[in-house]
Amino acid sequence: MSINAKLLASGLVLGLLGAGFALTIDRSSGALVEASERVVRESANPLARVEAAAIRADELADRFEQQRRGDAARIVTREETAQLADGLSKVMAELRMVTMDGRSVAAKFDELDYSINRLRLADGDVTLRLVRREMSEIVSRLNGIAHDLRHGVDSLRSDATARSDELKRVVTAGILAGLLAGLLILVYLSRSIANSIRQATSSLLRVSGEGAVVPITGDAIAELEAAIQFVEITLDDRIEEIAAGRRETARRHEDELQRQRKRFEAALNNVPQAFCVLDDAGKILSVNAAFSQLFPSMQAGMVATAPNADPLLSHLLVPPPQENETRDAPDGRTFELRRHSSPQVGGTIVIFEDVTRLQAVSREIERLSGQDALTGLANRTRFYAALETMLRDETIEGEVLVLSIDVEDFNTVNATLGQAAGDDLLRQLGERFRSLVPEDALVARLDGDEFGILLALGDEPGGKQRLARAVMEAVDGRPIRVAGRPLAVAVAVGLVAISRDDRLAGLDAARAMQNCELALQQAKAQPLRKFKAYRPELREELQAKQLMVADLRAAIERNEFELHFQPFVDLRRRAVSGFEALVRWRHPTRGVVGPGTFIPLMEEMGLIVPLGRFVLFEACRQAAGWPANLTLSVNLSPLQVKSAGIVSVVQNALKSSGLAPERLQLEVTESLFLDDAEGVLETLQSLRRLGLVMSMDDFGTGYSSLGYLSRFPFDKIKIDQSFVRDMGRDENIAIVRAVMGLGAAMRMGVIAEGVETVDQLMRLEQEGCTEVQGFLFSRPRPASDLPKILMDVREGFRTGRFARPAESGSAKAG
Repeated sequence: MSINAKLLASGLVLGLLGAGFALTIDRSSGALVEASERVVRESANPLARVEAAAIRADELADRFEQQRRGDAARIVTREETAQLADGLSKVMAELRMVTMDGRSVAAKFDELDYSINRLRLADGDVTLRLVRREMSEIVSRLNGIAHDLRHGVDSLRSDATARSDELKRVVTAGILAGLLAGLLILVYLSRSIANSIRQATSSLLRVSGEGAVVPITGDAIAELEAAIQFVEITLDDRIEEIAAGRRETARRHEDELQRQRKRFEAALNNVPQAFCVLDDAGKILSVNAAFSQLFPSMQAGMVATAPNADPLLSHLLVPPPQENETRDAPDGRTFELRRHSSPQVGGTIVIFEDVTRLQAVSREIERLSGQDALTGLANRTRFYAALETMLRDETIEGEVLVLSIDVEDFNTVNATLGQAAGDDLLRQLGERFRSLVPEDALVARLDGDEFGILLALGDEPGGKQRLARAVMEAVDGRPIRVAGRPLAVAVAVGLVAISRDDRLAGLDAARAMQNCELALQQAKAQPLRKFKAYRPELREELQAKQLMVADLRAAIERNEFELHFQPFVDLRRRAVSGFEALVRWRHPTRGVVGPGTFIPLMEEMGLIVPLGRFVLFEACRQAAGWPANLTLSVNLSPLQVKSAGIVSVVQNALKSSGLAPERLQLEVTESLFLDDAEGVLETLQSLRRLGLVMSMDDFGTGYSSLGYLSRFPFDKIKIDQSFVRDMGRDENIAIVRAVMGLGAAMRMGVIAEGVETVDQLMRLEQEGCTEVQGFLFSRPRPASDLPKILMDVREGFRTGRFARPAESGSAKAG
């Protein structure tokens, strides 16, 4: 705590003690004054009145006795008695005007009133003796009241004396307490302040250094003064030492500066760049060895721009000067000049560096950085930069043409013939593309197996189509010899033609290449001629596709998919044998969307697996409530079959629904076997061991392999609807007969799908087909319509709706 705080706290303590003492004295004196007032108010005044009343009553008695001296038995008249009572009543009336506390005094006054009233109300005349006795009692009672009041006065006086003595004791105790508190505070302050002063003394001695001692005298102030004097002396000595040290340090610094200057000059002379210092007038103040070697005729003290100066130096220093610049010399060399104004040096430092060789190396590095190391063509970076330049070139009047070329199945070449063969193929393709375009066109390798062509077209009509056709013809039908063998190569070409209006609208290279890549992706998706020119609708289609993908992801979460069912009809029983579950998407705004719109997109985006799981579980759940003679058919996509855990998914669907395994038919397509055939066959074997019916859907549409049928004998095969719809053609009916014969030979059931007319039904029945499916019987309908479908099919056969007119008439007649 600081000294000020200690003094403040001590003053506060003394103030609180004084205030408490004053408050105590005030309360004690107030009690003493109150006691004195009570002595006067409650005892002294009433006592005087009572004594005066007693004397007057005694005088009345004497006067009455003197007037009626005689026999005590003498009769006193009623009028005399009333006169005496009136005199006594006046005395009592005066006493009543005096305020007196105490219930005993009030009771005695009541007794006096009673005695006086008794004299006044005496019935007839009374004897003198009786009057004397009553008067004696009245005087006696007044004397008794006076005695009681004297006793009260004595008590109040004793109480006032006690309070006065108590006040004296309080005053004495307060004085003693104040003296003791002041003494304690003085002792505390003296000790604490002295300690603070001694601490300050110790701090000063510590600052002055070791060995500093001040004699202990008991006077803290004197000790502090001695310490201050000692510190002053010490500080003077230290200041002198510091001044001497500074002088020594300055001398050393000067010596070091001289050594540094010599080393700096030596270093400058070893620097390969030419160096000089010029003042404002162009006078050379200092040079290094490289400067003297570059400009032999120039020395310190000469003017750099004088007429007789070195011609090379004068040429390089031609105004206007710049801080950093590159200048070409007349002899073909290139110099880089760097200027720096330095007030410390007293001029401008100029550094000359010959960068002729460095610039040549830089140009070569720049050339190589924009070149593909494998083919020698431009790389992606250079291609984009050139495209950006052409888009900003306002001198180009016609279109800027960009082609993106992708080599089909290039990974297969690397995998089968090796990476060296793949590199050789890319080099030869680059040479072919280079030979197709003018010299001012740019051919680049954009990616591993992707090339790009950039050129400006004139106003020649059809130029871009001819170029694209030339690119494709340069590859298609012209095998390239790789690894000692001819190799047929196919390419896909995306093209974008950028008009002058598009360029003026601010189209940049990134957007243009996006358009070109979009056209290339569309070209690669085409089955035959893989060429596509960009048009704005492609981007709109892509955006619509992206929106649909987002809607499909949300649809899975919101359970917007539902099942419709299409019947299989057994022609032998003339009744429905089962249903195929087909998914529909009930979109919030588009309504019901068919699978042809969203299934390919879901397969492309990998969303088909969760959708297929929903279809499987929901279809099994509903089919479990059908009659036991109805089967359920569910389609599995290739991604589902190849996904991990498909067998357990099917098991869980059967277990959770309670559907018998033999009532569930799983349909797969022939495209399932395009890759990983062994893994697919193993999965199908595991599914079949569950007791299911396995069916090959769309049989004969492009990937049919009798080898797969022999290695995995399906339970059923479905004739694709493309053959059923056009059975009028001989080749299609031949395919139908072949499939029917194959099914019979391999003991597999055959289902013909796509039956839409009675003629198709009759023709299939003639060929021995026993199970069909198609719009002739019913379109896919919700589960709530299944009972109606069963009735409609049965009724259709009964009424002959599914027979030719002649047969229909005989059926009705029958």
